[in-house]
Amino acid sequence: MAGRGYNTFHGFDTGPPPPGFPPSQANGLPYAAVFPQLPTFAGPQLAFPPAASVPMAVPTLANQPVNHGFYPAGWCSHTHLAPAPATNSMFPGVHLRNHTGGVGLPPGYDYVFPTEHTTIHVFKTGPTPPWRQTLWSGDASNHAKLFVPCTSTVKELMQNLGCTNSDAKKNKLHELQEAGNGRWVKGITISGEEKDKLKKSIAEFGWDKSRTGAPGARPVVWLWCTKD
Repeated sequence: MAGRGYNTFHGFDTGPPPPGFPPSQANGLPYAAVFPQLPTFAGPQLAFPPAASVPMAVPTLANQPVNHGFYPAGWCSHTHLAPAPATNSMFPGVHLRNHTGGVGLPPGYDYVFPTEHTTIHVFKTGPTPPWRQTLWSGDASNHAKLFVPCTSTVKELMQNLGCTNSDAKKNKLHELQEAGNGRWVKGITISGEEKDKLKKSIAEFGWDKSRTGAPGARPVVWLWCTKD
């Protein structure tokens, strides 16, 4: 076996040892390949200044995600922020006004909400009646979406929607129904001089908690109001 390398898979080597291997390292010993020590080179040593200490930002209450109540607390609150509540200054009733004359709850107070609400969409299309226009229900720019207590009277709803003309007969509330392809059909109209109707709750007109627009449920209530 002298001068012959050996491999357990291929048997004896038939050629000379690789270049750089002295003969003593190719003496036929199984697995006796000893590689020569390659020269090493000391390169220049680079010195780097110590890294500057960078303070880490610590979250505070001011920059925490805000949950406006549309999702349960803790529901992916760091990646899915709840949208801010919609506001619309066209309708005076969309803001809670307290006994001090301000807007919102006074400090230290909570609010007891009504137990049942209806969903009302109110067109804000100017003087032209919706049934004389092409209006798409999916266009959020042409209407406001409201969540209204079912116990509200018609008079309260009209006033909250801005029907506040001192000439009662000019305050009118129109119900509409979607007819498809952007078309609308006028339903009932309630005038500010119809005192018997103004005293009734909106639920008595079918504007109740069932009007959610959800699959299988009744459609939302669509209204248009005028005061001129």
